[in-house]
Amino acid sequence: MAQCGKNSVAAKSGGCFPGSAVVNLERGGTKLVKDLIPGDRVLAADGQGQLLYSEFLAFLDQEEPPIHRVFYVIETQRPRTRLLLTAAHLLFVAPQQNHSQPQPVFASRVRPGHLVYVLGKGGQTLLQAVVHRVSLQEEASGAYAPLTAQGTILVNQVLASCYAVIEEHKWAHWAFAPFRVAHTLLAMLAPGSHSSPSLSPSAAPSESTAGIHWYSRLLYRIGRWVLDSDMLHPLGMAS
Repeated sequence: MAQCGKNSVAAKSGGCFPGSAVVNLERGGTKLVKDLIPGDRVLAADGQGQLLYSEFLAFLDQEEPPIHRVFYVIETQRPRTRLLLTAAHLLFVAPQQNHSQPQPVFASRVRPGHLVYVLGKGGQTLLQAVVHRVSLQEEASGAYAPLTAQGTILVNQVLASCYAVIEEHKWAHWAFAPFRVAHTLLAMLAPGSHSSPSLSPSAAPSESTAGIHWYSRLLYRIGRWVLDSDMLHPLGMAS
């Protein structure tokens, strides 16, 4: 489930982060989102906001440059971070009453004054940082929606969900459980092999490496059938 954009500048389909976005690796150093390969372990967080490393499984959406996308730019000053993500993508903010449980919200709903979770000094904990500025920016570096086993990921040192379209991170993570199970079984049957990231034997090579993942499309179709339309972001998915 992934899509970007706003108004006439928005493209018909898209990912969640630009190709220039950066993630932290367990083995040390960083990597561009666009260069992730299945098996990479990237910095993420659990439901309580505790940092951990999680396996990158696949791209739920993958659009190569020079595809143009409009991204929301979420900026903090202390510490200074700058995250670009698409309108329907989920970002975690701290609730006003209870700051212990990160709450998912659409990027298009984030406003100055919201508290987001960013990587603290030393990279050992998450800190709450006040959103200083929210703007729109068009980029042509591609669009990518990485999925981790944990369902979360730190991009440009900001905690985000791997999901989009529906403002219920837990529901989305539950819906992807069969995909994660299939990935685990494949890893058990063929240790060290990541040659089939699409988990679809009938998929053509080009289908497994570009565009919206077949599993995301399937969930979106089911969601449109069983959920009220108000629960889905209007810019959630290409028609």
